[in-house]
Amino acid sequence: MDPYLFIMIMFAITAVCCLLFALRHRWLLWPLVFAFLFRVILIVLDYAKIFSPPGAHRDGARFRRIAQQWSELEWRELFEILDISSAFFYSWLGAVVHKLVGISDFILSSMNFLFGHLIVALTALIVYDLFGKKAAVISAYIIALYPFAAFNSVISLREEVSTLCFLLGLYFFIKWIGGKSISGIMLGLLFFSAAVMFHPGWIGAFVGVAIYMAYFMTKLLMEARNSLIRKYDVQRMMVSAAVFIVAVSIITFSGGLSLGKGVEIGTEEGAVGGAIESRFERDPQGGSAYPGSIATGNPYAQPWLIPARIIYFNFAPFPWDIKTPRHLLGLVASMLYIFLAWRVYKGWHLIKRKEECIALLLIFGALTFIFAIGVTNIGTAIRHKSKFVALFVILAASSFNSIKVRLAK
Repeated sequence: MDPYLFIMIMFAITAVCCLLFALRHRWLLWPLVFAFLFRVILIVLDYAKIFSPPGAHRDGARFRRIAQQWSELEWRELFEILDISSAFFYSWLGAVVHKLVGISDFILSSMNFLFGHLIVALTALIVYDLFGKKAAVISAYIIALYPFAAFNSVISLREEVSTLCFLLGLYFFIKWIGGKSISGIMLGLLFFSAAVMFHPGWIGAFVGVAIYMAYFMTKLLMEARNSLIRKYDVQRMMVSAAVFIVAVSIITFSGGLSLGKGVEIGTEEGAVGGAIESRFERDPQGGSAYPGSIATGNPYAQPWLIPARIIYFNFAPFPWDIKTPRHLLGLVASMLYIFLAWRVYKGWHLIKRKEECIALLLIFGALTFIFAIGVTNIGTAIRHKSKFVALFVILAASSFNSIKVRLAK
């Protein structure tokens, strides 16, 4: 197949998917149209060398180059180098696609173009199930027009495919919590596992699931003492116990699992504490590095370092971090996260009463902790948190219905 024909097919499939979503949910039409146009503009600007999305010509080029090199191997050799725990599993899949359709610098990014629109729609559908149409429309526009989410849709990085797998896992997991899907829990764990294959940091989803299952079982046991438990709840508790065991087993697989950036979770005594402490020993690097007072120190003698690192991960850059005109783009991420945090606060009364939101909050907390501890650079932080900005939007959507905007019917 001509690789450029494949690229055109990806764009056509994207347009058809947007149309199908809009036919089912008319309110999704304009957010998807704006998402499509915004991403096409970014592609044109990059092709004309007017503006290149962050990561396009460094990490993106590396994944793309490795995929093209591996595609020249024989099929037997290609499968011999398969390593699902490698950071270049994404490149390996890209090599398979290249062998099937040919080589082009735009193959992987055209696939991410499709995945990006599916992420917009899936985020909106999750919010629609939880909070209704108005909140879903606002959420769809945020993901459609948030620059760093759009950047991932037009470059050759693993962020987009891993995020799609994670959101599919969330979708089915939430269905199970709401009692709408018996198989939802298994499908959820399956897609979470797929996300981990692309980026090990997604193990945070399993950490959040394990904590939620422990919370849910504790809650049911307390209800059982008051004779409030039902047969259906007993069945769910048994499933929860099994899922808890599976999640903990995955987290401690082979005595430990690397989360990237030097952070590991394992069964060895002191492994977690040592890994956390080691992340505060190295001097920050890069033009957008964290201040030394945040990046280095002893997190146990200075316990404020961990909360400070989490705050910087979520809300940087701050005004004093702006050193170049390009850093100003990071303020968009900062302002969005401040807005989302405010909306979570405004919707807290609903979040704490909704079982699905409690689970989402625990997963968000686990992911934030894992990535925040391993990052000492603002640019890297923005790229990492763009992976689960959709989850933050879903939580913030709890108060979107109170926003006074008029939506087209």
